[in-house]
Amino acid sequence: MKIDKSKPIWRQIVREIKERVSRGEIKNDLPTVRALAEELGVNPNTVARAYREMEREGVIESWVGKGTWVKESSLRDLKEKMVEEEVGKFVESLTSMGLSKKEIKKLVRKIDD
Repeated sequence: MKIDKSKPIWRQIVREIKERVSRGEIKNDLPTVRALAEELGVNPNTVARAYREMEREGVIESWVGKGTWVKESSLRDLKEKMVEEEVGKFVESLTSMGLSKKEIKKLVRKIDD
C-alpha cells in the first residue's frame, strides 16, 4: 500500500482493506494492529483507528486474544457498496462537467454496445 501523506492515513487503510475484501484478496483474518503498522511503517494507533472505524461500520469484528476478521455479511455486501460509491463519484464528476444524467446514461449505453 502506498501512503499519501496529504490524506489521513487511517482512511487510506480503511479504503485499502475494503478494496482488498471486495476483490476477494482478504477473506477472513486481518493482520494484527502491530503487524500492519510495522508493514506500513505507521504508528499502531493509526491502524487501530482504521480498525475501529471498520468495526463501527460493521465491516470487521475484533475479539481480544482471538484477532480481527471480516464479518461474513461484509464479504457479501462490501463489493456492491464500493461499486455504488465509485459510480456515484463518476456521475458526480461528469455532472460537474455539465453533463446531465440523461447524457451520462446515453454515454454508458454507447460504451455497452
